Amino acid sequence: MITFQAQGGLGNQLFQYAAARRLALRLGCQLVIDHHWFDHPRPGETLRPLELNRYPVAMRLATPLELLRWTPLRSRWGRYLKPLMPMNLVREHGHSVNRDVLSAPANSYLSGFWQSEAYFADIRQQLLQELTPIEPPGPNDLAMMDRMQLGESVSVHVRRGDYVSLASASAYHGLCTLDYYRKAIAYVAERVPSPTLFVFSDDPEWTKAHLKSPFPTHYVDHNPSEKAFQDLRLMSLCRHHILANSSFSWWGAWLSAHADGLVIAPERWYAVDRPTPDLIPARWTRLPG
Repeated sequence: MITFQAQGGLGNQLFQYAAARRLALRLGCQLVIDHHWFDHPRPGETLRPLELNRYPVAMRLATPLELLRWTPLRSRWGRYLKPLMPMNLVREHGHSVNRDVLSAPANSYLSGFWQSEAYFADIRQQLLQELTPIEPPGPNDLAMMDRMQLGESVSVHVRRGDYVSLASASAYHGLCTLDYYRKAIAYVAERVPSPTLFVFSDDPEWTKAHLKSPFPTHYVDHNPSEKAFQDLRLMSLCRHHILANSSFSWWGAWLSAHADGLVIAPERWYAVDRPTPDLIPARWTRLPG
């Protein structure tokens, strides 16, 4: 059995699932999710729902007894209590790839965000199948899909939300500037004939008022927050991508079937000094954010 601790929004959940799924496939064992965090977020963290159940993922939920038994594994003191643990604890070390994850044994518990394709790039085709939402697209989604197929579609993700409203998140993550988006759009326009922008944001009114472009622009704002998985599907159908400093738009680009598409990411992912050497694939382009 491989168990992973899930926490955060949809993008983070996908990273956690993908890394654990790859390990479970290698070992040929069952995958279990520790979903304790979604009912018990830590102080200062934004409450999020479990959204992996929107996909045909190959995992089961932990039982109440398992959640109780794994309490020490979730503790900040877990690494000091390893000899007493019921499972092999594998923790993330910053944002550099932890190679221990790739060779961890069965009966391991993964605690981290695992934000690098190095953990799961070799099962990409499997993930593309499993990370297709169970719920079919709605009428507005289908209409947007038709528009995306007409030309050089470019997804633009503007992440605000708790990056603005929550002081701790703002100080840690920061925001991509309007100058970054202008430079990214110009970069794409120099290389792509007649681009059409599809703008996704958790603050669509602010985005409509402030993000201006000379190119045709569609604001994708019809899905409520509980259907973020539909927005992620739409984002992945675009040919090119301009990311925010957000795991959500990272996945929108990574799940895209357009291997020849441009992907632009901010050079600096966090406001704090936290290097991310393995987060952005080498084939993507980074611009000052």
